[in-house]
Amino acid sequence: MPEKLLDTINMTQQVIPVKIISDTNKFDWEPYVLIVATLSLVAAVIIPFAQKWYEEFRTKRSFQFYFKKQLGIILNLLTTQKIEYIKPSVKDNPEKQYLTPTEFSRKLEADFKEHKEALQPRTIFSLLMNLQQFMQYVFQLRYSLTQIDFEKLTERTLEHGKELSKEELQKAYGIILIYESFISISLFHDRFGEMKTIKRELKDNVWVGLKLDKDFLQNQNLLNQDLLHLNNNEQSISEITQMVRIVENKTKEYFDFDNLQKRRATNNNEKV
Repeated sequence: MPEKLLDTINMTQQVIPVKIISDTNKFDWEPYVLIVATLSLVAAVIIPFAQKWYEEFRTKRSFQFYFKKQLGIILNLLTTQKIEYIKPSVKDNPEKQYLTPTEFSRKLEADFKEHKEALQPRTIFSLLMNLQQFMQYVFQLRYSLTQIDFEKLTERTLEHGKELSKEELQKAYGIILIYESFISISLFHDRFGEMKTIKRELKDNVWVGLKLDKDFLQNQNLLNQDLLHLNNNEQSISEITQMVRIVENKTKEYFDFDNLQKRRATNNNEKV
């Protein structure tokens, strides 16, 4: 056999070593699988809790909106409507101002102390007119409050009590109690419906205006009788004026009215 052929056969019989190289850059998924598993476990715990928290928050906000919506007309009446005040005087054209309920109540108390024994017809008339103007506002406020279903409002508060903080519950029950007290106290102490010089004009049991006696300034006797009636019911005037101030103050406090006004002023300034 030729020598070259033998060499070829021998070469084919040799074992060719194969070196297996390990891939050191192979991606290790194990840590990431562990992270995903951990996140899934955390999500399984947190998501139901977050859903419950959101539902409670949404329900709470819904109740707060409902509660404030019921009382919104009272805030509007207390903060936007002003009462015409006539400064007691003998002048033909006495000074007039438009005052908030609290401002008016303080003026009324001060004027009554100063002029409770007045003799001048115009001074007495101004005092009587201011009282009736104030009482008409009180009637309007009381009427607006009677349109609120406080029983239903209390039931809703009880229903959502677990979602409210202790402070929120106290504020809700407190404002309801104040309003109900105002209705009963102002009604009990309104003893000025039978005045002879300045009479109330009613329509379907709603106070719509005032009627004056035609010759009231010339009829000193009628003016004196009405002034005497005020003196005999001085305590009732005090009770009503105090309750009006409490209602205005507590309503503004419940709605955080001062901060609300500051935010509105800031927003208006930014727009300008």
